Amino acid sequence: MTYVYEHLLNQLKPTRPNGHAGREPSPPRGRTDRETLPISVCVTTKNNADTIRGCLESVVGWTDEIVVVDSDSDDGTVEICEEYGADVHQHEFESFAQIKGRAMAHADNDWVFVLDADEEVPPTLREEIYARFGASDAVAFYIEKQEHMLGARTNQYHYRRPYLARKDVLYFRQEYIWERLSVERSHLDRTESLSNRIDHYRFDRASELESKTAQYSALEALQTVENGRPDGIVPFLARGLAVGLDRLLISRGVLDGYRGFYVAFLEFYQMVAAYVKVRDIRRLQREHPERWREIWIEEECRR
Repeated sequence: MTYVYEHLLNQLKPTRPNGHAGREPSPPRGRTDRETLPISVCVTTKNNADTIRGCLESVVGWTDEIVVVDSDSDDGTVEICEEYGADVHQHEFESFAQIKGRAMAHADNDWVFVLDADEEVPPTLREEIYARFGASDAVAFYIEKQEHMLGARTNQYHYRRPYLARKDVLYFRQEYIWERLSVERSHLDRTESLSNRIDHYRFDRASELESKTAQYSALEALQTVENGRPDGIVPFLARGLAVGLDRLLISRGVLDGYRGFYVAFLEFYQMVAAYVKVRDIRRLQREHPERWREIWIEEECRR
Protein backbone atom coordinates (compact mmCIF):
# COMPACT_ATOMS: atom_id res chain seq x y z
CA MET A 1 0.00 0.00 0.00
CA THR A 2 1.40 3.39 -0.98
CA TYR A 3 1.27 6.22 1.48
CA VAL A 4 0.64 9.83 0.49
CA TYR A 5 2.53 11.62 3.24
CA GLU A 6 6.10 10.64 2.36
CA HIS A 7 7.33 14.12 3.24
CA LEU A 8 6.63 13.44 6.90
CA LEU A 9 9.29 10.72 6.95
CA ASN A 10 11.92 13.42 7.32
CA GLN A 11 10.58 14.04 10.81
CA LEU A 12 11.40 10.50 11.93
CA LYS A 13 14.42 10.04 14.14
CA PRO A 14 16.88 7.20 13.47
CA THR A 15 16.33 4.14 15.61
CA ARG A 16 18.93 2.80 18.01
CA PRO A 17 21.42 0.22 16.80
CA ASN A 18 20.61 -3.39 17.54
CA GLY A 19 21.95 -6.84 16.85
CA HIS A 20 21.45 -6.80 13.08
CA ALA A 21 24.45 -7.00 10.79
CA GLY A 22 26.17 -3.77 9.85
CA ARG A 23 25.24 -1.87 13.01
CA GLU A 24 27.38 -0.76 15.89
CA PRO A 25 26.26 -1.86 19.40
CA SER A 26 24.64 0.81 21.55
CA PRO A 27 26.49 2.10 24.64
CA PRO A 28 25.51 0.91 28.12
CA ARG A 29 22.29 2.60 29.21
CA GLY A 30 21.26 1.12 32.54
CA ARG A 31 24.34 1.00 34.77
CA THR A 32 24.56 3.57 37.55
CA ASP A 33 26.57 4.14 40.71
CA ARG A 34 23.47 4.87 42.77
CA GLU A 35 21.72 2.47 45.08
CA THR A 36 19.58 -0.09 43.30
CA LEU A 37 15.82 0.09 43.59
CA PRO A 38 13.89 -2.86 45.07
CA ILE A 39 12.33 -3.73 41.72
CA SER A 40 12.24 -7.09 39.92
CA VAL A 41 12.42 -6.74 36.16
CA CYS A 42 10.29 -9.51 34.60
CA VAL A 43 11.03 -10.53 31.01
CA THR A 44 9.76 -13.43 28.91
CA THR A 45 11.82 -14.82 26.04
CA LYS A 46 11.71 -17.18 23.10
CA ASN A 47 14.73 -16.93 20.77
CA ASN A 48 15.34 -13.23 21.42
CA ALA A 49 19.13 -13.20 21.16
CA ASP A 50 19.00 -10.23 18.76
CA THR A 51 17.28 -7.92 21.24
CA ILE A 52 17.58 -9.22 24.80
CA ARG A 53 21.03 -7.73 25.44
CA GLY A 54 19.78 -4.18 24.88
CA CYS A 55 16.81 -4.84 27.16
CA LEU A 56 18.92 -6.15 30.02
CA GLU A 57 21.62 -3.51 29.57
CA SER A 58 18.98 -0.82 30.12
CA VAL A 59 17.91 -2.17 33.54
CA VAL A 60 21.00 -3.82 35.02
CA GLY A 61 22.68 -1.92 37.84
CA TRP A 62 19.70 0.14 39.02
CA THR A 63 17.15 -2.63 39.64
CA ASP A 64 18.20 -5.37 42.03
CA GLU A 65 16.69 -8.42 40.30
CA ILE A 66 16.11 -9.60 36.74
CA VAL A 67 13.74 -12.53 36.27
CA VAL A 68 13.55 -14.22 32.88
CA VAL A 69 11.03 -16.89 31.93
CA ASP A 70 12.17 -18.63 28.77
CA SER A 71 10.38 -21.15 26.58
CA ASP A 72 13.12 -23.43 25.22
CA SER A 73 15.18 -20.85 23.33
CA ASP A 74 17.95 -22.38 21.23
CA ASP A 75 19.67 -19.25 19.85
CA GLY A 76 21.79 -18.23 22.85
CA THR A 77 19.11 -16.13 24.58
CA VAL A 78 19.50 -17.95 27.89
CA GLU A 79 23.28 -17.60 27.88
CA ILE A 80 22.99 -13.83 27.31
CA CYS A 81 20.53 -13.53 30.19
CA GLU A 82 22.87 -15.43 32.48
CA GLU A 83 25.68 -12.99 31.58
CA TYR A 84 23.61 -10.27 33.23
CA GLY A 85 22.94 -12.31 36.35
CA ALA A 86 19.31 -12.96 35.48
CA ASP A 87 17.35 -15.60 37.35
CA VAL A 88 16.26 -17.78 34.41
CA HIS A 89 13.35 -20.22 34.55
CA GLN A 90 11.93 -22.52 31.90
CA HIS A 91 8.17 -22.74 31.40
CA GLU A 92 6.00 -24.04 28.58
CA PHE A 93 4.10 -21.31 26.74
CA GLU A 94 0.30 -21.38 26.99
CA SER A 95 -0.51 -17.70 26.49
CA PHE A 96 1.29 -14.38 26.85
CA ALA A 97 -0.70 -13.60 29.99
CA GLN A 98 0.19 -16.98 31.50
CA ILE A 99 3.91 -16.79 30.72
CA LYS A 100 4.25 -13.22 32.05
CA GLY A 101 2.34 -14.20 35.15
CA ARG A 102 4.91 -16.94 35.69
CA ALA A 103 7.71 -14.38 35.56
CA MET A 104 5.98 -12.18 38.14
CA ALA A 105 5.45 -15.18 40.41
CA HIS A 106 9.22 -15.82 40.45
CA ALA A 107 10.01 -12.24 41.50
CA ASP A 108 11.42 -11.77 45.01
CA ASN A 109 10.51 -8.08 45.29
CA ASP A 110 7.06 -6.65 45.91
CA TRP A 111 7.51 -4.33 42.92
CA VAL A 112 7.84 -5.65 39.37
CA PHE A 113 8.71 -3.98 36.07
CA VAL A 114 7.19 -6.01 33.22
CA LEU A 115 9.12 -5.71 29.95
CA ASP A 116 9.29 -7.54 26.64
CA ALA A 117 12.61 -8.77 25.28
CA ASP A 118 12.58 -6.13 22.51
CA GLU A 119 12.05 -3.20 24.88
CA GLU A 120 14.50 -0.89 26.63
CA VAL A 121 14.26 1.65 29.44
CA PRO A 122 15.81 4.93 28.22
CA PRO A 123 17.82 7.06 30.68
CA THR A 124 15.04 9.67 30.87
CA LEU A 125 12.54 7.09 32.08
CA ARG A 126 15.08 5.60 34.49
CA GLU A 127 15.65 9.03 36.03
CA GLU A 128 11.93 9.65 36.34
CA ILE A 129 11.49 6.32 38.11
CA TYR A 130 14.29 7.21 40.51
CA ALA A 131 12.54 10.52 41.28
CA ARG A 132 9.04 9.09 41.70
CA PHE A 133 9.61 5.66 43.23
CA GLY A 134 8.74 5.69 46.93
CA ALA A 135 7.85 9.40 46.87
CA SER A 136 4.11 8.76 47.17
CA ASP A 137 1.66 6.04 48.18
CA ALA A 138 1.23 4.92 44.55
CA VAL A 139 1.01 1.17 44.02
CA ALA A 140 1.37 1.30 40.24
CA PHE A 141 2.82 3.55 37.55
CA TYR A 142 1.27 3.66 34.10
CA ILE A 143 3.78 3.96 31.23
CA GLU A 144 3.44 4.29 27.47
CA LYS A 145 5.63 2.50 24.92
CA GLN A 146 7.30 4.36 22.06
CA GLU A 147 7.43 2.23 18.91
CA HIS A 148 10.49 1.88 16.68
CA MET A 149 10.14 -0.04 13.42
CA LEU A 150 11.81 -0.47 10.05
CA GLY A 151 14.83 1.57 11.07
CA ALA A 152 13.02 4.60 12.51
CA ARG A 153 11.48 6.03 15.63
CA THR A 154 7.81 6.41 14.76
CA ASN A 155 4.92 8.54 15.96
CA GLN A 156 3.15 5.41 17.18
CA TYR A 157 2.91 4.30 20.79
CA HIS A 158 1.14 1.80 22.98
CA TYR A 159 -1.52 2.86 25.43
CA ARG A 160 -0.47 3.35 29.05
CA ARG A 161 -0.37 0.20 31.13
CA PRO A 162 0.85 -0.40 34.72
CA TYR A 163 4.16 -1.94 33.70
CA LEU A 164 5.79 -0.82 36.96
CA ALA A 165 3.69 -1.83 39.95
CA ARG A 166 3.34 -3.86 43.09
CA LYS A 167 2.70 -7.39 41.93
CA ASP A 168 -0.10 -7.99 44.43
CA VAL A 169 -2.32 -5.38 42.72
CA LEU A 170 -1.77 -6.63 39.15
CA TYR A 171 -3.61 -9.12 37.02
CA PHE A 172 -3.66 -10.10 33.36
CA ARG A 173 -6.82 -10.34 31.34
CA GLN A 174 -6.54 -13.86 29.96
CA GLU A 175 -5.92 -13.52 26.25
CA TYR A 176 -3.45 -15.33 24.04
CA ILE A 177 -2.25 -12.14 22.38
CA TRP A 178 -2.28 -8.48 23.37
CA GLU A 179 -2.45 -9.47 27.02
CA ARG A 180 -3.71 -6.58 29.10
CA LEU A 181 -1.88 -5.87 32.32
CA SER A 182 -4.33 -4.22 34.71
CA VAL A 183 -4.64 -2.96 38.29
CA GLU A 184 -7.26 -4.38 40.61
CA ARG A 185 -10.24 -2.04 40.80
CA SER A 186 -9.83 -1.50 44.54
CA HIS A 187 -6.40 0.09 43.95
CA LEU A 188 -7.11 2.26 40.93
CA ASP A 189 -7.18 5.42 43.05
CA ARG A 190 -3.53 4.82 44.01
CA THR A 191 -2.02 4.82 40.54
CA GLU A 192 0.07 7.46 38.78
CA SER A 193 1.37 8.01 35.24
CA LEU A 194 4.94 8.59 34.13
CA SER A 195 5.65 11.02 31.31
CA ASN A 196 8.59 9.20 29.69
CA ARG A 197 8.12 6.09 27.56
CA ILE A 198 9.57 2.62 27.24
CA ASP A 199 11.37 2.18 23.90
CA HIS A 200 9.79 -0.70 22.01
CA TYR A 201 11.99 -1.89 19.12
CA ARG A 202 9.21 -3.82 17.48
CA PHE A 203 10.89 -5.00 14.29
CA ASP A 204 13.72 -3.91 12.04
CA ARG A 205 12.80 -5.77 8.86
CA ALA A 206 9.48 -6.40 7.18
CA SER A 207 10.02 -10.16 7.31
CA GLU A 208 10.09 -10.01 11.12
CA LEU A 209 6.61 -8.50 11.29
CA GLU A 210 5.31 -10.92 8.67
CA SER A 211 6.56 -13.81 10.80
CA LYS A 212 4.92 -12.32 13.89
CA THR A 213 1.67 -11.83 11.99
CA ALA A 214 1.59 -15.53 11.14
CA GLN A 215 2.18 -16.41 14.78
CA TYR A 216 -0.40 -13.96 16.14
CA SER A 217 -3.08 -15.01 13.66
CA ALA A 218 -2.58 -18.62 14.79
CA LEU A 219 -2.96 -17.55 18.43
CA GLU A 220 -6.03 -15.47 17.53
CA ALA A 221 -7.62 -18.50 15.89
CA LEU A 222 -6.85 -20.68 18.91
CA GLN A 223 -8.37 -18.13 21.26
CA THR A 224 -11.50 -17.93 19.10
CA VAL A 225 -11.98 -21.69 19.17
CA GLU A 226 -11.27 -22.21 22.88
CA ASN A 227 -13.37 -19.25 24.03
CA GLY A 228 -16.29 -20.08 21.78
CA ARG A 229 -16.25 -16.70 20.04
CA PRO A 230 -18.19 -16.07 16.82
CA ASP A 231 -16.06 -17.39 13.98
CA GLY A 232 -17.87 -16.08 10.90
CA ILE A 233 -16.15 -13.85 8.36
CA VAL A 234 -18.06 -10.71 9.39
CA PRO A 235 -16.74 -10.52 12.98
CA PHE A 236 -13.18 -11.03 11.77
CA LEU A 237 -13.49 -8.41 9.05
CA ALA A 238 -15.01 -5.94 11.52
CA ARG A 239 -12.20 -6.48 14.00
CA GLY A 240 -9.60 -6.24 11.25
CA LEU A 241 -10.98 -2.89 10.10
CA ALA A 242 -11.14 -1.66 13.70
CA VAL A 243 -7.51 -2.51 14.53
CA GLY A 244 -6.28 -1.17 11.20
CA LEU A 245 -8.04 2.17 11.64
CA ASP A 246 -6.93 2.34 15.26
CA ARG A 247 -3.33 1.90 14.11
CA LEU A 248 -3.62 4.65 11.50
CA LEU A 249 -5.71 7.21 13.37
CA ILE A 250 -5.57 6.67 17.13
CA SER A 251 -1.97 5.43 17.26
CA ARG A 252 -0.99 8.02 14.61
CA GLY A 253 0.43 5.55 12.12
CA VAL A 254 -0.86 7.88 9.42
CA LEU A 255 2.09 10.17 10.23
CA ASP A 256 4.65 7.45 9.57
CA GLY A 257 4.46 7.05 5.82
CA TYR A 258 4.67 3.55 4.42
CA ARG A 259 5.54 2.20 7.87
CA GLY A 260 2.17 3.10 9.34
CA PHE A 261 0.19 1.78 6.38
CA TYR A 262 2.23 -1.41 6.24
CA VAL A 263 1.58 -2.22 9.90
CA ALA A 264 -2.12 -1.30 9.63
CA PHE A 265 -2.51 -3.55 6.58
CA LEU A 266 -0.84 -6.51 8.30
CA GLU A 267 -2.99 -6.05 11.41
CA PHE A 268 -6.09 -6.17 9.19
CA TYR A 269 -4.67 -9.18 7.35
CA GLN A 270 -3.98 -10.88 10.69
CA MET A 271 -7.70 -11.06 11.39
CA VAL A 272 -8.47 -12.39 7.91
CA ALA A 273 -5.80 -15.05 8.33
CA ALA A 274 -7.20 -15.96 11.75
CA TYR A 275 -10.60 -16.63 10.15
CA VAL A 276 -8.99 -19.12 7.77
CA LYS A 277 -6.92 -20.71 10.54
CA VAL A 278 -10.03 -21.38 12.62
CA ARG A 279 -11.01 -23.74 9.79
CA ASP A 280 -7.56 -25.32 9.97
CA ILE A 281 -8.07 -25.97 13.68
CA ARG A 282 -11.47 -27.57 13.06
CA ARG A 283 -9.86 -30.03 10.64
CA LEU A 284 -7.02 -30.69 13.05
CA GLN A 285 -9.53 -31.44 15.82
CA ARG A 286 -11.14 -34.10 13.65
CA GLU A 287 -7.82 -35.64 12.63
CA HIS A 288 -6.09 -35.50 16.04
CA PRO A 289 -8.80 -35.11 18.71
CA GLU A 290 -6.38 -35.74 21.60
CA ARG A 291 -3.33 -33.79 20.43
CA TRP A 292 -4.70 -31.01 18.22
CA ARG A 293 -3.89 -28.22 20.68
CA GLU A 294 -0.32 -29.38 21.29
CA ILE A 295 0.28 -29.68 17.55
CA TRP A 296 -1.20 -26.25 16.83
CA ILE A 297 0.83 -24.43 19.48
CA GLU A 298 4.09 -26.08 18.43
CA GLU A 299 3.70 -25.94 14.65
CA GLU A 300 1.57 -22.85 14.00
CA CYS A 301 2.09 -20.67 17.10
CA ARG A 302 5.78 -21.66 17.23
CA ARG A 303 5.89 -21.71 21.02
